[in-house]
Amino acid sequence: MKLRLLSLISALSILLPVAVSRSVAQTQQRDNRPRTASISGRVTIAGKAAVNAKVTVIESDSGEANPIAMAQGGASRDVYNTITDANGRYRVFNLPDGKYEVRALLGSCVREKPAPNESLVESVSLDEGESRENVDFSLVRGGVITGRVTDAEGRPLIARIVSLQIVDEQGRKQETRSSPNIGSFEMFQTDDRGVYRIYALRAGRYLISAGGESDMGLMGLVAGAAGNYPRTWHPDTADENQAKVIEVAGGGEITGVDIRLGVAKKSYEAVGRVVDDETGKPIARAGVVCIKTKGDDAGFGGFGGNSKTDEQGNFRLNGLTPGQYQVVLANFDSFLMGGGGYYSDGARFEIQGADVAGVEIRARSGATISGVAVIEDADPSAKSSLSQIMIMAHSTSLSQNEGDAGAIAIGMMPTMSRIGSDGAFNVKGVRPGKVTFQTFSVTDRSLMIVRIERGGADVGDGIVVTGREEVSGVRIVFGKGSGVIRGQVRVVGGALPENWRMSVMTSNEKDAGQVSFSGPNGYAEVDDKGRFVIEGLLPGEYKLMLVAQPKINPNSPDLPAENMPAPITQKVVVTKGQETQVTMTLDLSKKGQEEK
Repeated sequence: MKLRLLSLISALSILLPVAVSRSVAQTQQRDNRPRTASISGRVTIAGKAAVNAKVTVIESDSGEANPIAMAQGGASRDVYNTITDANGRYRVFNLPDGKYEVRALLGSCVREKPAPNESLVESVSLDEGESRENVDFSLVRGGVITGRVTDAEGRPLIARIVSLQIVDEQGRKQETRSSPNIGSFEMFQTDDRGVYRIYALRAGRYLISAGGESDMGLMGLVAGAAGNYPRTWHPDTADENQAKVIEVAGGGEITGVDIRLGVAKKSYEAVGRVVDDETGKPIARAGVVCIKTKGDDAGFGGFGGNSKTDEQGNFRLNGLTPGQYQVVLANFDSFLMGGGGYYSDGARFEIQGADVAGVEIRARSGATISGVAVIEDADPSAKSSLSQIMIMAHSTSLSQNEGDAGAIAIGMMPTMSRIGSDGAFNVKGVRPGKVTFQTFSVTDRSLMIVRIERGGADVGDGIVVTGREEVSGVRIVFGKGSGVIRGQVRVVGGALPENWRMSVMTSNEKDAGQVSFSGPNGYAEVDDKGRFVIEGLLPGEYKLMLVAQPKINPNSPDLPAENMPAPITQKVVVTKGQETQVTMTLDLSKKGQEEK
C-alpha cells in the first residue's frame, strides 16, 4: 500500500490549530438583532411523549461543517437549553434571525424511521419574527452490542479500538465508527476491564472486530500506539468471511460479543540520534516522526510513532513491524511555535525481523525570514487580530529524493511562526528553495494576504533562499474582507430528497494558497429556504461551487457518484464593502459531472 500522504497532511492540519486561540468574538451586529423568533416541536420515544428530555438549540456559524473549525470551538455561537413538558413538547423563545441546529440529547435513541440523516440534529433557518413549529423528533430506543477484548492469555486489552461493520440485506458490509449521538466515539474503545459497549444501534445485522489497522485512530497516529495484533472478528477468526453476524433487535442488548486477539505480532524498535550536520554535535529535545512507507500496514495506519531526543540527541521508536520507514525531523512543540532553526531530509531504515540501531538524522541550520505584518485600511482595533494568526513558510524544494512519498511528506511540512502583538514575525529553520507564505487563523477568518513586499518590490511569488541566510524586511499586508455574497438556490428537475443538504464553496485564484474556512476559499451551508451567505470577502472574482448530497448517514453505503446531481459552478465579482446578490440553479436531472 502506498503512503497516503493526504491523510498525513490532514492529520497535521488538525494538530496545527492547537496553537491558535479558540475565542471567537461576537459582532455588534449580532448583539443588536431583534430577538423575536422561536422554535418548537415534540419529542417522542416509541410514540410516547419523552418527558423532561433535554433539547438544545445552537446558533451555527456558516463554517460549522468544517471539522477543523468545529475542533477549535469556533463553529458555534449562542446555545439555548430547554426540556420537554409532560406532552414531550418544547419551545425556545427570543431567538434572533439566523441558522440553528436543534439537538435532542437522548444518547440511547435512534430515529424511528431510517433516514439519510440519522443524527439527532435538525437544521433550521429563522427569519426575524418567525415561529418555526413541528421541529419534531420521533425516536425509538437503540440497540446495544457489548463484549470484552482480551489477549491470548485472557488478559483485558485496554484502550483498544473496536470496529463495527453493518451488513445489509444483500450481504454487503460497510465499516463505521459513526453514531447519531454527539461525542459518543469513546464507546468504540475498551475500558480498563477490556469491555466495550456500542449503543444507539438501529435494528440490523452487524460484525464486530478489533486489531489490525482498525486499532489505529487519530490519537494512535499522534502517539504512535500501533496495534500489533492481527485483525480478529468475533467470535475468534482472522477470516472476515467466517465472522459471526450479530442480529440486533430494536432496543435490544446483545452481550458476550467477545474478541480474543491472541498473540501480538512481533514488534521491533529503532534507535538513533539527531545531530548538527556541520558540527556533528547532538541536538537535544528535537522531535522525530516515523512514517511507514512500505509494508503490509503502510499508509495512515503505518504512522510509526514519534519521539523526542534526549540530552545526547538520542531517540527511540517502539512498536514497529517489518517494512520500510522514513523518520522525519518535526518537533511538534517548537514546530508549532516557529521551529528550532533546523530542517532535515530525514533518514530511512528498514525493519527485517530485527531491531535497528544507528539511524542518524543530520539536521541543518535553515534560513531565518523576519518582518512585519500589517492590515491595510483597517481601524486600530483590528491590529489585535494579527496576534492570532500563524504564518507558515513553505519551500518548494524537496530533497535529492524528490518524487518519493516520504520526501514529499518532509517537503510539505512548513515552518511556522506566530505573529506578535506588534505585528512582527520571525520564521526560523526554513529549508532552501523558493519560499511562499500561507496563513492560518480561526478567530478572524476575514483577514487574508493581499500582497507580500520586500524593499518595496512584490515578492508574492516567493522568496528564494539558498542556505541559512537571514532574510529581513518582509512585509505581509493583510486585507480585512468586507464583501458579502448573498445567494438563493433554485432547484429544478425534481424535488431535493428529504434529508439532503446543499453547500456552497468559494475559491479565488489570488488567495488560493491561504488556509481559511470562511471568506475567500470558504464554505457555507444552504439553509432550508435555499439561502446562503458568505461574508468577509476581499474584492475580486470568485468561483462558487454548489453541491447537493445526502446528510451523513453512518448506516448507509456511499451513494454512487453517477447518481449524484452534478455540481454547479458560477463566477461572481465581489466589491469592497458591498453585498453581491447571486442566484444559482441546481438541476437534479443532470448527474455525475460538474456543470461548466
